[in-house]
Amino acid sequence: MNFSTIFGFIVAVIVFLTALFTATTAREIFLDPHGILIVFGGTAAAAMLCFPLATIFTSFKVIVSKFFGKFDHRREKVINEIVELAKIQDENPAQLRDRVNSVQNEFLKEGMLLMLDGALSGEQLESVLQKRALVTFKRHTKEASTFKVLAKFPPAFGLMGTTIGMIALLQSLGSADAYKKLGPAMAIGLVATLYGIALANFVFIPVGENLSKLNEDDHQMREIVIDGIALLREKQHALLVEEYLKSYLSPAERSAVKRAA
Repeated sequence: MNFSTIFGFIVAVIVFLTALFTATTAREIFLDPHGILIVFGGTAAAAMLCFPLATIFTSFKVIVSKFFGKFDHRREKVINEIVELAKIQDENPAQLRDRVNSVQNEFLKEGMLLMLDGALSGEQLESVLQKRALVTFKRHTKEASTFKVLAKFPPAFGLMGTTIGMIALLQSLGSADAYKKLGPAMAIGLVATLYGIALANFVFIPVGENLSKLNEDDHQMREIVIDGIALLREKQHALLVEEYLKSYLSPAERSAVKRAA
């Protein structure tokens, strides 16, 4: 579970609601059905015009799986698993396949099983794994870009809602008590813009950026796996495997990698 993302979203909601409830005592002005309809309905309609329904549903499933699933892109963890496999290969090669079957990282497990099968040469194995990593990276990039595209729509529809409100306001200026309605009407008209800005900046933009960061971390993790499998296939010593893969880490992160004996 991605606790930092969930915590950040909760903080954003608290800050937003606090700002609303402390801005005025007439809090009902922030509940405008016309603004909700234009911003949320317009964004949904634009999303369906831009993307197939299957893509939209898949993107929202990705949010749930990424933020609430058991994804762990820590580089130290996968390096520790690879180093452990290298130690087993050095000390007791007969147990290597059994240990591979219990590996938690699915990409590492998949690559190691291909290596142990021996049907592919080293170059072919690396080519297959590189291709799978690239295709996965492109798919995840597409998912992140979906939310970045959707982030463009709420502010625009919010402005549309405000424009409609201003048109209705100006049309009523000829009435006798128009000056009394001017302030409240303008406030209601601006609520749609508020909805649009909040939806874009509290939901779509952060989600898109978060997915992009997770995608980059995932891709680097796959690069570590590919390098590690190449070293294991060459039957390099566990210490060399460890030191080589630690090149991906910062000096502070390297201490989290278990030292190969």
